[in-house]
Amino acid sequence: MQVIPESESDRPTPVGAYPAPAPSWQGGKPETTDMLSAIWRYRWAVLIPTVIGFVCGLLLYLKTPETYQSSTRLMFESHRPAVIDTMTGDIVGGVPSVDILRSQLFSDSVVKRAFEDPHFEIFQDQFSGPGAFGGMSAGALRFQTDLQDGRMASSLVATLSFHGADPDLCEGAVEAYSAALQEMFAEKHRSSRGELIRLITVATDQLQPKMDLIEERYRKFRIEAPLVWNERGDATNPHRERQLYLTGRRSQLDEELRQKSVELTAIESIAREASDPLVGMSVIGQLVGKTFTLPQATQFNRDLRESDTELQQLQLDQKLVPLMIERNRYAAEFGDQHPTVKALDTELTVMKSELKRLITEQTQRILQLMEESRGQGVDPSVRAKESVDVILIASRAEVALLNEQISEIEAQIETEKKKAIEIAKFEQENMAILREMERNQALINQLDEQMARIELSEEDGGLQVTSLRAPGNAYRIGPNMAKMLTIGTLLGIAAGLGLALLLEKNANTFREPDEVVAAVGAPILTHVPFFKGKVRKSKIDNPNPFEELDPHLAVVHTPSSVPAEAIRSCRTSIFFELAGIQGGKILQVSSPLPGDGKSTISGNLACSIAQSGKRTLLIDCDLRRPQITNNFDSAEKQGLTDVLNGTCDHGDAIHDTPLATLKLMPSGPIPANPAEALSLPEMSELLDMLREEFDYIVLDTPPLLVVTDPSILASMVDGVVVALKIRRKSKPNVKEAATILRNVGARVLGIVINNSDESSASDGYRGYGYYRYARQTNRYYRNTPENGPMGGKVRTPVIVSGRGEMGQPVNGSPNPGSPNPVANITPAASRNGHASHDDTDES
Repeated sequence: MQVIPESESDRPTPVGAYPAPAPSWQGGKPETTDMLSAIWRYRWAVLIPTVIGFVCGLLLYLKTPETYQSSTRLMFESHRPAVIDTMTGDIVGGVPSVDILRSQLFSDSVVKRAFEDPHFEIFQDQFSGPGAFGGMSAGALRFQTDLQDGRMASSLVATLSFHGADPDLCEGAVEAYSAALQEMFAEKHRSSRGELIRLITVATDQLQPKMDLIEERYRKFRIEAPLVWNERGDATNPHRERQLYLTGRRSQLDEELRQKSVELTAIESIAREASDPLVGMSVIGQLVGKTFTLPQATQFNRDLRESDTELQQLQLDQKLVPLMIERNRYAAEFGDQHPTVKALDTELTVMKSELKRLITEQTQRILQLMEESRGQGVDPSVRAKESVDVILIASRAEVALLNEQISEIEAQIETEKKKAIEIAKFEQENMAILREMERNQALINQLDEQMARIELSEEDGGLQVTSLRAPGNAYRIGPNMAKMLTIGTLLGIAAGLGLALLLEKNANTFREPDEVVAAVGAPILTHVPFFKGKVRKSKIDNPNPFEELDPHLAVVHTPSSVPAEAIRSCRTSIFFELAGIQGGKILQVSSPLPGDGKSTISGNLACSIAQSGKRTLLIDCDLRRPQITNNFDSAEKQGLTDVLNGTCDHGDAIHDTPLATLKLMPSGPIPANPAEALSLPEMSELLDMLREEFDYIVLDTPPLLVVTDPSILASMVDGVVVALKIRRKSKPNVKEAATILRNVGARVLGIVINNSDESSASDGYRGYGYYRYARQTNRYYRNTPENGPMGGKVRTPVIVSGRGEMGQPVNGSPNPGSPNPVANITPAASRNGHASHDDTDES
């Protein structure tokens, strides 16, 4: 039955192999643990700088001279409480800030006063002058307070201290500086009060004349400027006010014109559409809110004429009422001589005269028509039609009058606008003069307020400095041995930690199996610990058929050892891997660099597969340094080179080994062109023929990063096993080797970590495998009454060779018919071995 090969992503993880690493958020190892491991790994790099730092701290303590310090307590009091000036926002009164006090302490005047103080007279010979004393004080004098900023406080307590090598000098300097501060602030207050009064007086004398000139200029400006000032003293532009009024009036006339136009349109439509003039006149009357009747007698007509005149006069007055109200309002606010009031009077007069003329003409025309109709006996319908015509004429006259008024007002608005723009500069000048007056008046008010405060303050007020505690005897403050040793040690530890992390980064090697899996993209098949080869000598009664084989073939010399068990674990994983490949028989073993133990792994792996009862062929394809050929003592025999050259048949180049199911094809003579020899078509044809004759074929090839030979063979085999020894700089080498295999399309079955326990000791690699349980290996037997107490005697275990060959020895005939390669795995025959090794000739 054929097995369909699976994709790389669908392949199950081999038995004994390590799966791909999980992300850190799924339980990966924390980075802090890796840093601690690196520090422990390079603990010598941390310890040496720590010791050096400790010694440097000790030497610094021994070389540092003794230092003494003397101090005193001073109180700074202000008789003026700290307040915030509402005008400027500055803090007035209170104690100055700590920075200001410290600056005054180190000023030249205070240093000179302290140097000339009687308490410091005996030490003046030690300095060339106040400058030298001030330079020393800059580093020795300390001024400290309990508050960070005492600007809002009315009192402040500070500590003044001086440290140096001479205790008497420290006491004298503290006393001198304390007296100098007290004297400076007392003198400063006496002189600053008089100087401040003088400055305020001078400023006031300069500002007041200037203020008088500004006020005089403003009075002249108000007389000459064409502006109008109201009762509140605010300047207004009369033309702008007139413009605003005319604009409002135009809006009112526009609305009235719109209403009259709508009314005229309706009257025209009724007159045009009505068939009965009487009905039309009645409808028009309802529309305009009036009642029209036809007179029947001369006396009634005369009375109607008189009534109509009075009625029209009342309507005229009613229309002019809003305009008269507005005129009276402006007259009350600005007076009868205001331009706006005069303009309204003119408008009222013109409107009254025009409306009276229209009313008179309209009334006379109606009476004329009525007289004619009475004399001629006109029909009432005709009179009604004539009345409608008269109404139309009056309505059109009203619309025309409104249009004329609007045109006239628009012309007035344009005129007022130009005049308002012309006198706008006077408004700006007025505002500028007022702002200047306000600024000068504010300055004068502030000066007056400051003068009042100074006059109220006491002559002996200001900032006073008093000594709360007399300067005490100088005491020793340094050097501090514990402090220096601690600083030196901490600096050494910091340097050591940095060096350890730098060495860890520079190592560029693997620390965890998961890192190897992530770099190669294949699982770890097993970890083979380091072992020292040991061959059992043959005896007459107990011959050793493997005595001539290389001592590092642990699976035949020490089959019960931990390295042999690791090889068998690798064999099991490979069986499962090749079972998923159709026709998978040929296995290549290579490594990134020489010294990784690939020949030892390939030899042991071939022997282990043969021990499972499979027909196995081991081919030494390393045509440059044929280590497998040397391990099986076949240097003089025909081999792979002879087959490729055609000097012998492939059957003649296959030789027997002490294991019945294991055959060997040595390298043969070393050719001058090994890479070209392996790329010949004969090599591919040879492998195809050997597939039919053997169950498994193991090829030992040179390192991947040294020559191109393994890259050529990787495309011909069914799977590649990479042997790796963890050491410095191994990470980039492994990644490059994996890249080479991917580029040629090779199928990497897994990685075998060789000398894993040695790598753990030297490079910090935390691998794990069967060797972790080595101390349990010799105990894993069933105790019986016969051999229970005899734990040290050699036992002969039972050989398990499968159902088809009951009792057949391990090195008997092969069993190619077994469907499952794992079922024919034979356990060890003895239990006195140790562990695996590296290829010493490849290191």
